[in-house]
Amino acid sequence: MMVAGTEVPVIGSDSIKWIDLTIPSSINHIDNGGFAPPTADSASATYIDGDDSFYLICQIHMAQSNVLEIFKLSQEFPHNTGLRLSFSHPLSAFALVSAFPTKSHYLLYTITISGIAYFIKLSKDLTSIFSRDELIELDVRAYSNCNEPITCMAANLGCLLLGRNDGSVTCFQLGSLHQTAPGFVSELRDDSGVSLGRLWGFMSRGRGVGAVQDLIIKEILGKKVVFVLHHDGFLRAWDLLSRNKILSHAMTVPTSLEGATSTRLWLGEYNSDSSIVPLAILYKSTLEVSMEVIYVYGLCCSTGDRISLSVDSSGKNFPVDEGGCIDVKLTSDKIWILKDNGLAYHHLFNSTNMEEAYCYALQEEFIADQLFQSSEHTSDDLISIISSILSSGKDQIVPFVSSIFLRRLLHPGVYHNKVLRSTFLDYSKHWTDNEFQSLTVDGLKKEILSLVEHESMAESPISIFRGWKNFCCRYFQYWCKKNAPYALIIQSTSGAVGLIRKHSVSLFRSLENTELLTDGPSEDIGDLASFGLDLFNDNSDREILFEVLRCVVNISQQLGKTASFVFYESFVGRQSISSEEIIPRLLKILGAGYGPSTRAGYLSGLGSDVALEREQRDHKNLRKFSVDMLLSLHDLCKKAASWRKILDVIESYLQFLVPKKFTQNSGAETLSCLNNSILVQASCQIAKVMFEYALDILLFVSYLMSIGGQINLVHDDITRIQVDLVPMIEEIISEWLIILVFCTTPSESPAIEDFSSQLSLLQIDNKINKRSWREKLGKCDFTLASLLLLNNQSSSGYERHLSLGCLLNPHEIITSVQKFASWIVWGNTGDVSSSFLRRSTELAIVLLRNGQYDAVEYLLAIFEANARRERIFRSIQDTSGDWCLLQHLLGCCLVAQTQRGLHGVLKGRKVGEAVSCFFRAASGEGASQALQSLSDEAGLPYLGFNGHVSAAWKLHYYQWVMQLFEQYNISEGACQFALAALEQVDDLGLGGDGFERDSSNESTTTIKGRLWANVFKFTLDLNLLNDAYCAIISNPDEESKYICLRRFVIVLYECGAIKILCNGQLPLIGLADKVERELAWKAERTDILAKPNPYKLLYAFEIHRHNWRKAASYMYLYSARLRTDTVQKDQQHMSITLQERLNALSAAVNALQLVHPAYAWIDALPEGYSLRNEHYPHKKAKTTVKEQSVNDVPSQRLQFCIDIEKLEYEIVLTSAEYQLSLANIKWTYSDIGVNKQDCTPARGVHGLGQVFGFGQVAWPSP
Repeated sequence: MMVAGTEVPVIGSDSIKWIDLTIPSSINHIDNGGFAPPTADSASATYIDGDDSFYLICQIHMAQSNVLEIFKLSQEFPHNTGLRLSFSHPLSAFALVSAFPTKSHYLLYTITISGIAYFIKLSKDLTSIFSRDELIELDVRAYSNCNEPITCMAANLGCLLLGRNDGSVTCFQLGSLHQTAPGFVSELRDDSGVSLGRLWGFMSRGRGVGAVQDLIIKEILGKKVVFVLHHDGFLRAWDLLSRNKILSHAMTVPTSLEGATSTRLWLGEYNSDSSIVPLAILYKSTLEVSMEVIYVYGLCCSTGDRISLSVDSSGKNFPVDEGGCIDVKLTSDKIWILKDNGLAYHHLFNSTNMEEAYCYALQEEFIADQLFQSSEHTSDDLISIISSILSSGKDQIVPFVSSIFLRRLLHPGVYHNKVLRSTFLDYSKHWTDNEFQSLTVDGLKKEILSLVEHESMAESPISIFRGWKNFCCRYFQYWCKKNAPYALIIQSTSGAVGLIRKHSVSLFRSLENTELLTDGPSEDIGDLASFGLDLFNDNSDREILFEVLRCVVNISQQLGKTASFVFYESFVGRQSISSEEIIPRLLKILGAGYGPSTRAGYLSGLGSDVALEREQRDHKNLRKFSVDMLLSLHDLCKKAASWRKILDVIESYLQFLVPKKFTQNSGAETLSCLNNSILVQASCQIAKVMFEYALDILLFVSYLMSIGGQINLVHDDITRIQVDLVPMIEEIISEWLIILVFCTTPSESPAIEDFSSQLSLLQIDNKINKRSWREKLGKCDFTLASLLLLNNQSSSGYERHLSLGCLLNPHEIITSVQKFASWIVWGNTGDVSSSFLRRSTELAIVLLRNGQYDAVEYLLAIFEANARRERIFRSIQDTSGDWCLLQHLLGCCLVAQTQRGLHGVLKGRKVGEAVSCFFRAASGEGASQALQSLSDEAGLPYLGFNGHVSAAWKLHYYQWVMQLFEQYNISEGACQFALAALEQVDDLGLGGDGFERDSSNESTTTIKGRLWANVFKFTLDLNLLNDAYCAIISNPDEESKYICLRRFVIVLYECGAIKILCNGQLPLIGLADKVERELAWKAERTDILAKPNPYKLLYAFEIHRHNWRKAASYMYLYSARLRTDTVQKDQQHMSITLQERLNALSAAVNALQLVHPAYAWIDALPEGYSLRNEHYPHKKAKTTVKEQSVNDVPSQRLQFCIDIEKLEYEIVLTSAEYQLSLANIKWTYSDIGVNKQDCTPARGVHGLGQVFGFGQVAWPSP
């Protein structure tokens, strides 16, 4: 049987959001006995035609026998909601949903195993019951005289048919007539034999009608016809409207099936040309060996006064050899048979193709291959290859193995949330629905990894490997159980083929031409031109190609598919080994096998006998492979006469592995979610096959070079392979790998504080799924390819809505994949001259604007690797502005990645790489034009340097990069580009008055002032205080400098580093007075009890400058503030405050004692100074302590000046007050000062006398 295609799952169909409704029941006394067929896993699909055609799917599961699930297979699938109905009794394996003629609602027919039939009207959006008043619950046993059990059911609009064990069919006009109306119940019964027996009594008993095995309602020539298959082999047909029998035919039981019975009936579509309807019957024989055969007959139809039917007895048989028959569908010329192990189809009524059968592979085969569960290769090969490649021990092997298994498990088509949750339960890991749905891809990886590592206990590679084997084995078993196939969907109008599974939906696609050759060519492949290989017109060339492909397959089988898994992981993963190192090590395995120590660790746990047996088997296989390859290559060389001819054939064949080029805008052709999902998954499957095949060819040509001496490969041939073929194959591998990565890599979830994502994220695809991208990002079923498709459709303005009246058929899926691959690699135009660098840049822009930073970094890294390998790195860097654009985008990506939870060394490394990228972007040829090509549609801020050249545009570009780093709070990067911009200002060599190339007409001083202010800000953020001060003194703009200085003082004070201004650590050249004013302004507006105290800082500042009088003045102001503020605010800590005042006054005296006696005085409170109750915040003009002139000493010593004597006098008064406070005597002198004459507070003197034990104490005159 020839393989024609494979299954393509609809990604995300396992995550339908259900609306739960409970169907009330008024019949509670019903016995749950088997009056109707028991519950079974079943599904049905009803096609609803119209402008937006779709399928209504009904499902019943044995595990939930009283639940019926209904959902639409529509444009929005799988993002639409489904309806889950819960009944009071278990359901029989029958449910049908049809549309009301006006399509305002849907009609549901179903029946329980106890014989309760339901007729329910559902809302059009499948969110509720359309009318609860019209919900009909019918006990069908009440209408059965003989109480015969129900054997099968069928329904049509307004009619429910029940086949019974006695051969009759009961018709209920459910939904069209009231239960009490005449004609509500009728019966289709063939009583001819029974009546004859009753007439003759015991003399002749007529044969009874066999039990009804199957029922079908089919419209033929405008008539609704009921086809009834009976257990005794009779096929009867009834006109549903007139209740007249129009066919009674005894189907002959095949002689090859002794004891077989007919069990199922299927009808195809009416062929107007031949007037034949295909009819299929399933026969089962269980006498000795269970056997199933499907016989197909022709049902001949003719019209006249009434419809006439007859059966052509010359049927065709189709044995169901392996796997039980699950479902069968018939079209006018084909039969489709769904079995456990695959889907097969045969042509009907065509003698030339009658014996030709085709099959489609089911998803189980792909899952087994991905999870190392297939018999084709074992997971043991994986650990052997990894151990041979990574010889450095468990530190590399364990992460590598875990990464491979994680990537396989979360691969689209393999990942299934219900399966994963069931597997988690085996590990006692329980989740609520909300908890599980909230997990992102990274969260799932952490949970799976923790379970495997916990089960493995030991951290050895073998232990971890076995843990993964157990996990994948359980996962695969649950996958098969949770995704059992239920029913087929065949759409004859489009040729589409679908499959309804237990918890998912799939379509089938054809094989791509190259896929047919991957398992090795066979003689029955036919003409190579039919596969697109029309260049090989010469028979000898075709023979050479066939032999080459057989050798390629031999190499692939020797290494197994695990080799491609390892290569892929090294290519996309962040591992310690690059993909370039993999090929030589795989060649070593091909030549010498696994090393003795490689398998020793693994085989030691299997026992000595098993280890020895496997070692001998490996050695035998290696010898056989080496000999076979050597003989095959010698024969190939002899047939071709030279290796040059062989290399010519290989080079020609490689052209067919390159993604085809299309010029149309393929990304906008399929707008529905369903078709997009199919397209992405099918592209993933084909890209995987093409990548693996190209890798096998690369291994083949590399193997030729490794044994060149044994096969007479000359130096020129080896050189040609190295220079021409290997780079060509590597480029093909890279192209398909990029497609594969896009189709398999889940999108990144946006960071909460990702400003770029917030700014540029669009509401894409609103008309289809009404959801933003943000809701999909970070989920396994929304890959990078899905994002690219939606973006391309949105940007193209393509408004065509593809109706599901035309589901993608198997061939259309292949065409769509080819166009999508062309769009990824070549762009919309498919222009060969368009460089892969330019296309990579276009894709990177799309990914960058949607927050896919890891994908951008990966994509650009692939190109850089290719460029270096092809030795075009230098030429591209020197002559192409595209290279500058690539570096710019990579820099933007790296900057954004710093916001993804990176800290410390990792964040610093990203910042450093980003800085290098931006500097490289600005240094290349054509950088200005290339960078300016970034439009607003790219989602990046406008660079804003139109028309600028040389240092002028670099100035603008560096400022833009500076702002980008500032946006992400990366001060170290922003500071570097602020300094780089300053260099460009200097390089311009302009005068100080103007900047002729700047559209804002700013002066050079203004530009430098702004940039130095930015340098100050960034260095201050980095706590580089010395650098920040250097930026202040370097600022040529006085206004900007003064603003920075003020900020500098405030920040120093807030962070407790203000002392560096007072101890001479910073050279205050020309800024001392300004610093003093700022400190004084800060002191006046700061709470007096704040720490550090600003007045003490001013005192230290002036002492360091040897300005003793100002130091004394600030300490006196401090004392005055303490006297007024603390009295009004606090009485509890008066003694502490008084002690602080004494210290302040003493410091003022000490400072004045350092001054010449003629100048040993200070001003009283400066003019305009006010002792306020509220000091912070307070906005007023700055007041400063003015320096007094010393030219006229007598005139300066006015009445309101304070000298040492008056300060000492105030010390005495403050000391007295301090002593009273210690004795808890509440007394303060109010308004006592050296400038007042009234100083006779009697109560204070009396208190002092009490304190010191004196009698009457007189207050002395001043």
